[in-house]
Amino acid sequence: MYLLGLFLSLIIGIVLGLVGGGGSILTVPLVHYVFGESLFLATTYSLFVVAIAAAIGVITRIPKKQIDFRGGIVFVIPSMITAFLIRRYVMNLFPISFSLGGFELSRDLAISVLLIIVMLYTAFRTMFSTKPQSGGSVGAPTVILFGVFTGLLSGFIGAGGGFIIVPILLRMGLDMKKAVGTSMFIIAIQSAVALAGDFSGKALQAGNPIDWQLLSLITAVTVVGVVGGGFLQKYFSGGALRQVFSYALIGVSVGMIVQFAMS
Repeated sequence: MYLLGLFLSLIIGIVLGLVGGGGSILTVPLVHYVFGESLFLATTYSLFVVAIAAAIGVITRIPKKQIDFRGGIVFVIPSMITAFLIRRYVMNLFPISFSLGGFELSRDLAISVLLIIVMLYTAFRTMFSTKPQSGGSVGAPTVILFGVFTGLLSGFIGAGGGFIIVPILLRMGLDMKKAVGTSMFIIAIQSAVALAGDFSGKALQAGNPIDWQLLSLITAVTVVGVVGGGFLQKYFSGGALRQVFSYALIGVSVGMIVQFAMS
């Protein structure tokens, strides 16, 4: 299982390098189901892995001028503020178990359900979206609104939101390669700030020890995947990338649902 987990980490890095998103939303179930960490801690691992891997991806793309720093800053400011506030304050108030409508629920279950919903929505929207992107059709208020939304995703489920960021950047007039690079720039900053919220809060201090050896290994393998994905990007069409990404999300979602049904 350990080697399988590392192989899947490599694939996740390749996906992030190819399409500028999807790495974090796939890392959470990987860390939980393959490496056995709690779902809450898996979101922390995801933020760490994606922050480092996306930052390396940004560094490799700067010489190629594939980063729109101005557009990225407009997006990332509301995103990182929202993500930090969620991880620093809201997650501290989120009980490990709670009652809702007479049912006993757990924090891990709530995170899982939200994660499955987001993954399935993203998968089917990506798979069946045929609407062409039009450059320059998104104003600053819309960018800020989606920045807040991706910050919410990052805060609650450890997802960077690249599957939302890339389409918005395309509609702002960026080509695919520049949209992917700028998405990784946004994800790197957003994830790092959200992670700072984790370490400055009480949630990680309450019986949630980090296995730094495991986390470092997952991160290193994911980074290799990101670099490889950037190299492979030129060999794939945008349509093919969208289909592969969609099927991966659906597969993970179905696996999580089956796991719940059997437990």
